[in-house]
Amino acid sequence: MNDLRANPFEALIFDLDGTLIDSAPDVCASVNRVLEADGRRALSPEETKEMIGWGGRVLLEKALALTGDAGTPEDIDRALEAFLVTYAEHPADHTTVFPGVIEALQHFKDAGFKMAICTNKPTATTPPVLTAMGLDGFFDVVTCGDAVPFSKPDGRHVLACAEQLGVAPDTVVMVGDSENDIHAAVDAGVRSICVTFGYAHVPLDEIGADALIDHFDDLAQALDDISKVTA
Repeated sequence: MNDLRANPFEALIFDLDGTLIDSAPDVCASVNRVLEADGRRALSPEETKEMIGWGGRVLLEKALALTGDAGTPEDIDRALEAFLVTYAEHPADHTTVFPGVIEALQHFKDAGFKMAICTNKPTATTPPVLTAMGLDGFFDVVTCGDAVPFSKPDGRHVLACAEQLGVAPDTVVMVGDSENDIHAAVDAGVRSICVTFGYAHVPLDEIGADALIDHFDDLAQALDDISKVTA
């Protein structure tokens, strides 16, 4: 990887699902346990991926609407509660870390970068997943969608991460996989990198990121390229 000593950036803020980990199989399994207990059909992995990115409540709202009666707000609350319980109990039965992630995180940690997770994933399920995947030791800050007043794509979620890290927004790069991540970065006024292997719901060439990467081995070079444009 590139020498990062001359890089003007101080911090990396990462999305989690679809960026660092392929969690869709476990999200799908947990949603399906809730649906099947309610006598509904199971979702396919492809259907589940289309619902990931907006947090747990939206996930269950979409799942109920797709499999029958959309339910009342109370029905959604009950489904969400059941989902959080079962997902926390099965955080990583089938989840995998994307290739190159561990090596990249270690590289940036060794280089002195501050790092954070900025995810719409709920607080109840994020720490168990990070621990199960061996990622919990890399991050100085973890902010979940239900722990902030404004979650992605609102840029204030990203700015809350930067504030907790103690860094200025112009020294931050957001790394994500979807329009929610990149739109939040743009809204926050921070630079952004989008991975091409996640759960984006729009064409990647329309997503508005400063750079696209196909593998985490490319992250350092992307940062270098962005820094030259910034300068």
